[in-house]
Amino acid sequence: MMIYRYLLAVAARWERLRSTIERRTGRGTEQGVGQGSEYGGSTVEWVVIAAVVFLLAVAVGAKITGVVNEHLAKIK
Repeated sequence: MMIYRYLLAVAARWERLRSTIERRTGRGTEQGVGQGSEYGGSTVEWVVIAAVVFLLAVAVGAKITGVVNEHLAKIK
C-alpha cells in the first residue's frame, strides 16, 4: 500500500512539473489546435520508444533465464 502512495506522489509532482514547463515554454492549451499537434506527436514517439525498450528488456530477461536454467540442469 505504501508504494502506491509513493507512486501517486511522484505522478502528481511530475504532472505539476509538466504543466509548469508547458506554461513557461508556451505549449499550453491556449496555443490552439494546429500548434499543439507537435507536442502530441512527441508523446507518441516516447511511448513507442518505451515499448521497444520494454520488449527488449523482456527478451533479454527471457534469454538470461533460459541460459541459467540450462546450466542449472547440467549441474543437477
